[in-house]
Amino acid sequence: MTDYADIDMILKPWAEKHELHVYVRDRFPPLRSLIIYYWRGKHHESAGHMWLEKQEDGRVNLHGASPQWHLEKTVTIPELETALEDMFQSMINKPVWD
Repeated sequence: MTDYADIDMILKPWAEKHELHVYVRDRFPPLRSLIIYYWRGKHHESAGHMWLEKQEDGRVNLHGASPQWHLEKTVTIPELETALEDMFQSMINKPVWD
């Protein structure tokens, strides 16, 4: 089974900063996922979801998706926090309802 400890050390504090919950699946295939929200007036809307898959070489596949689009990046662990923030900003600046 893939060990996500190095990813979780970056992902969980980053998600907490944005008030997002990380869904953890440690069975096969293991992954981490988040539903991305943004504020629209007085309520929040879903901008889609993100998920992470660790590759055997230690890099991370980071995905962002909504019904209309899908983004994907492959990054190293040191690049992960920046990639998460970039993906998050792309998602909340391109909401589903646009």
